[in-house]
Amino acid sequence: MALSPEIRRSDPGDDFHRCPNCGYSRGFHCSFARAAEESALYRIILISPECGTRFGIGWSAALDRQEGVGP
Repeated sequence: MALSPEIRRSDPGDDFHRCPNCGYSRGFHCSFARAAEESALYRIILISPECGTRFGIGWSAALDRQEGVGP
């Protein structure tokens, strides 16, 4: 499986467990992409385990910058 360099924007609707590209229906892997350099905010990217297509559905997470945690 080759990882897609493109991140496709997608609306999750009521249920987003099936890859709209290949039809894989057992959920997604996830990765995190820093929103901006030096930012504590990360975009959560879903990746189809079958075809490698990456999807951004509007999720984000902020690092908890407690002592000893984070970059």
